[in-house]
Amino acid sequence: MPRRDNVNTPSSAQAQQDAISEGIENFELPRALVTRIAKSAIPDNVKLQKDTVLSLVKGATVFINYLAATAHEVSTSKQHKSISASDVFKALELIEFADLVSPLQAELQGTLKKTPKKINRLALEFLAPLPL
Repeated sequence: MPRRDNVNTPSSAQAQQDAISEGIENFELPRALVTRIAKSAIPDNVKLQKDTVLSLVKGATVFINYLAATAHEVSTSKQHKSISASDVFKALELIEFADLVSPLQAELQGTLKKTPKKINRLALEFLAPLPL
């Protein structure tokens, strides 16, 4: 019996590659959120141009993806399947953003104090070995 052609397959190699690969554009942060965060860091009378917002969105997306990939490498090196906060802190040190670790740990501790007691207790037990 002759082979049945699959009508749903892309016809060219480029079309196949486009169908398989997912570009970083699919994982971009929402523009409104990035704009709100950026505007909170600048004076009220400063305007953001359209290309500035686009640059911030792309840059933030690349940074988060790079940090997540590095944190994943840290967690897999410890033979863990999940990424923990300590893995993210170690990843920040590895990508030379060690200055952010202390403020982020303090923010995390503050956030955990506001969470329900059961979740808070479990999280604080996990974070206990972290140096502040």
